[in-house]
Amino acid sequence: MQNSLSPNDKVLLNDGDKCKLVELSDVRYFETYGNYCKTYYRGGTLLINRTLNYLENRLPGRDFFRANRQFIVNLSHVKELVKTNGGQFKLVLSCGKEVEVSRRRSLQFEQEHCL
Repeated sequence: MQNSLSPNDKVLLNDGDKCKLVELSDVRYFETYGNYCKTYYRGGTLLINRTLNYLENRLPGRDFFRANRQFIVNLSHVKELVKTNGGQFKLVLSCGKEVEVSRRRSLQFEQEHCL
């Protein structure tokens, strides 16, 4: 499956009996919740019936980053990047959420996003 979405696209987030049309750039991060994902966006949260693997394949890779097995973050909402003693990264988002980047993903992040 191709990355068919762009940050300016609006996506329909379906949470059972609730549906919300949200601009993808407003999504701060996705967090795994069993076979579902909790979507944190400007204005609230919704639990959607999608896996992180599915979302990773649909989201634009240059704008969203799979930090570990639990989180995909929107890079435009990363406020600070902290390198830990073990050489891994911690992403601090504009909402204050801190997301640890796995060792393997830290190497990938450094190669793709650091000068």
